[in-house]
Amino acid sequence: MDRRAAFFALAAVVCAAVSPATDTEIRWIPIAMAVAYVVLAMLSFLDAWSRHHDHKS
Repeated sequence: MDRRAAFFALAAVVCAAVSPATDTEIRWIPIAMAVAYVVLAMLSFLDAWSRHHDHKS
């Protein structure tokens, strides 16, 4: 796995873990950040995969 993708996945897990401990008024922030980090992890993984994948037709 790409190091960037691993970092973003770990950051998403941390944000999701912190979410229950936040106040209800601002709980949407760590949830939104977790979703954003998951998207970034997927995009980073796809970027690394496309760079290492053979593109010959």
